[in-house]
Amino acid sequence: MKTLYFGDVSVDKVIDGIERFPALNAFPDIDMELFDQNIEWMHSFYEPASKMILLSMHSYLIRTKTLNILVDTCIGNNKHRVGQGPIYKQNEGILSHWNNRNSDYIQNLESFGLSTESIDIVMCTHLHADHVGWNTRLENGTWVPTFPNAKYLFSDEDLENMKKESNSPFDEYTKLVYQDSILPIMESGQATMIDDSTDLGREINLIKTPGHSPGHYCLEIDSNNKKGMLTGDILHNPIQVTCPSLSTVFCDDKDLSNQTRMKIVDNLTDTNTVVLAAHFSGTTAGLINSHNNSRRFDLI
Repeated sequence: MKTLYFGDVSVDKVIDGIERFPALNAFPDIDMELFDQNIEWMHSFYEPASKMILLSMHSYLIRTKTLNILVDTCIGNNKHRVGQGPIYKQNEGILSHWNNRNSDYIQNLESFGLSTESIDIVMCTHLHADHVGWNTRLENGTWVPTFPNAKYLFSDEDLENMKKESNSPFDEYTKLVYQDSILPIMESGQATMIDDSTDLGREINLIKTPGHSPGHYCLEIDSNNKKGMLTGDILHNPIQVTCPSLSTVFCDDKDLSNQTRMKIVDNLTDTNTVVLAAHFSGTTAGLINSHNNSRRFDLI
C-alpha cells in the first residue's frame, strides 16, 4: 500500500505477514459459489484453486501533526500459541505457525523512519491474538512493552471479557494472550481504557462497533474533506462487502456482528471513504462501490 494522505493525516501499512486460510473454515455458512460469482474483482483476496482466502496481517501507522499512532499490533514474535480448543484443532495446520514465529515487523516499522520509541499511541481495535501480539516483545526472558513511550488504548469490554472463564473456543488463546500481550502493559502503567474522553485529535474519531468482539472499535479519519475508515475485523475479507450478513467463525456474537457490519457497509457504499480493513490483502486500501445491483470492493 502506498502512503495515503487525508489532509494533514498520513496512513501507512506495516506488514507482519501474509496468511492463507481455508474459506470454508473462516465462513462455515458461506455458499462457495459467491466467490466464483465475484472472482473478477476478488482475485487479490481469494485463491479459487485452493479455496483459500488471503489474509494480510498488518498494523496501520497513522501520523498527524502531533501524534504517531499505531493501530493493531498483529501476531508478534516468540509467542506461545498452541491450543486444544475446537477452532485450533480444526485449523492447526494454519494456526500452528503463529507459535514462536519470527517476522521482520520491527524492521518494517523502522523503514518508515520511526523507532519503537517514536510511537505515541497504540490503539487496539480489539484484543484478539492477531491484533495485540506486538504490544510486547521478549527481553531477557521477560515480556516488556514494545513501545516504551506509548499509551496503549484498550476496550474495557474486551478486557473484562478476556478475564472471564468461559467455554469460548478462544479461551485457550485468551489466557495466553492476556499473560504475554496485555498484562505486561497493565503492569507497566501504559494501558488506558477507551472512554468518552479519549482524544486522538480532531481528525480521528473512535466508533464503537461491537459484535466481532464485545468492545470492538473502528477509527474514522476526516481531514480536509477526505475520509478514511479503519474497520478492524468488522470485515475479514471483501466477500463480506457483497454479503455483509456473513460472519466469520471468529466472531464473538454472530447476530450483533452481522448487524454492525451491515450498517457499516451501508454507510460506506458509494461515499469515496477509503476503507482500510485489518486483513485485506493486495494493496489493501479501497472503496465500496455499487455494482450490478450488488456491491464490490475496488482497490485503489
